[in-house]
Amino acid sequence: MKKIKLIALVLAIMMLAAIAFVGCGEKEDPTTPGGKTKYTLTVWGSQEDQEMLKEMCAAYAAANPQNEYKFLFGVQSEADAADKVLNDVTSGPDVYAFASDQINKLYAGGALARIGGAIETNLKEVNSAGSIDAATLTINGEDQLYAYPMTGDNCYFVYYDKRVYSDPSQLATLDSMLDVAEAAGKKVHFKLNDDGWYLSSFFFANPSLGYEVTYNDKMVQTACTCNYNNADGLKVMQSLRNYVNHNALVIQTDDSKIIAGFTPDENGKVEVAAAVSGTWNAATIKELLGENMGVIKLPTANIGGQQVQLSGYMGFKLIGVNGYSQNKGEAHKLAQWLTNEQNQQKRFEVRGFGPTNKVVAASEAVLNDPVISVVMQQAQYNRAQKGVPGNYWTPMGALITPFITEKENGTLLDVSDATLQEYLDALVAQITGA
Repeated sequence: MKKIKLIALVLAIMMLAAIAFVGCGEKEDPTTPGGKTKYTLTVWGSQEDQEMLKEMCAAYAAANPQNEYKFLFGVQSEADAADKVLNDVTSGPDVYAFASDQINKLYAGGALARIGGAIETNLKEVNSAGSIDAATLTINGEDQLYAYPMTGDNCYFVYYDKRVYSDPSQLATLDSMLDVAEAAGKKVHFKLNDDGWYLSSFFFANPSLGYEVTYNDKMVQTACTCNYNNADGLKVMQSLRNYVNHNALVIQTDDSKIIAGFTPDENGKVEVAAAVSGTWNAATIKELLGENMGVIKLPTANIGGQQVQLSGYMGFKLIGVNGYSQNKGEAHKLAQWLTNEQNQQKRFEVRGFGPTNKVVAASEAVLNDPVISVVMQQAQYNRAQKGVPGNYWTPMGALITPFITEKENGTLLDVSDATLQEYLDALVAQITGA
């Protein structure tokens, strides 16, 4: 009798162990009859990328014949990926694309799995330093990689009409750019009002000017410093006072006004000589100007009596692996595949995206592309768009709004340095919450 009870106890323990083993696995039956491991992976990307993503995933499956894959594709733009993923992060996509300025929010919501080991080493070797910076978070004083660089072209540069600027050297400085345009009776569009993204280019021209945000381990902002109101910041405001006063400069503009300005009127006249914009307007401006379209990096500007290179933000598109993915290991491998050299080359060829992969960026095709090659040049000066203070955009966008009235009244140059300092002090107080 005791022997029968002992056997029953042993059988019960074995059954419980078997149940526990199944419960900890990804699937109750993770293999096919042929011995292949089955994976189901949900992949989100933009509407325009769907066909390309399916081709990339099919190629990944073909490269890993030891496994069987089922890919589920979702349409989601990178611009608002964070909100959609975090709406239900535990049942969200395994792999998804997002804009780099959303990385803090995604990490805080548990939607990003950390990248380490050989994959981390490889990513740092093959991608640009700026893209790695955009994909990195500093947690408790340690730099940690949380995303895969995919594209790097979200910045601004200069489109120009070659009929106005016969020599690219005329666009080397903002002074020359404006003077040549004025002599031709034309305008230069640079959205410096109501848009801190563009206005930051003047402050970023001095590497010492910037801000620093401190976060807790949940990536919630706990402190912020900003030095825009120091002596160097005042030099920037003095420079802006002079440039905004120039008759050829239009700072109240947007994409629609830029496109309208490059559009010939009934007499074939074009109002705009040059405009600061990005890749999103390349096709339209090319259609309007044809062979007369030129593209060049941002000019230098006279700040504090010296010509310094205007800089700006550099936005990247990244791929993240959901921290709640049930197939995290395989999701990491797929994310690495989707952003490798071969597929960054494919993104450039199919969608015209700027690569972060060093080999692709140095390829003849990229170097010969007039727009993307300029993006690569501008990227050398730009700052990764991440860790921006929560209260930055609104006050920055309004910083020089008073200049508009002063220019209309013809009194802009009469605005005192003391007043400019007041503008800066108020700006910093709003950004830092002081």
